[in-house]
Amino acid sequence: MKSFEDFRTSREKMDPSTRKLSEHQWGQAYAAYCSARENSRGGRSSAAKDGSPRRRNSNHSSVAGMHGPSALSASGALKAHVRAESAYADLRLIVDLLSWVILATILIITILQAMLFSLPAATGVALLSGAIEALAVVVLRLVVHVIIDIPDVALYRASVAQRTASVSTND
Repeated sequence: MKSFEDFRTSREKMDPSTRKLSEHQWGQAYAAYCSARENSRGGRSSAAKDGSPRRRNSNHSSVAGMHGPSALSASGALKAHVRAESAYADLRLIVDLLSWVILATILIITILQAMLFSLPAATGVALLSGAIEALAVVVLRLVVHVIIDIPDVALYRASVAQRTASVSTND
């Protein structure tokens, strides 16, 4: 978990309007960040609280959504970095949960429809329409994630361009 100063610096890089926040508001934002990180880990970060490095136990899997190939492409590394610093992690979680609820509902309705229809053709149509609806939900979820990433990536690229411009003017 980040220290308060690291948290503040990264948020100011991602969203320059946060420079207007008072110390009290920064304290509230950091407390919310810490509690969100704690909740997302499921209370497994007791070692992170006392400042000691966290060792990975081979019996425990990684945090959900944080697994990936060891060699990321440039765009994959950018996406991972931006999502780690994103202000929209909660929105991504809501989209994921909502998509799982919708997929479960589609599955239940499709199974019930397939059981109620006596004709094999009607059952096949019910199963096919359920599969198409499920595919539409998955594609929509991916599109929403891309839309959520657009402001984060744009802001990240603008901050990188600003940093490189300031470094080049100082040289």
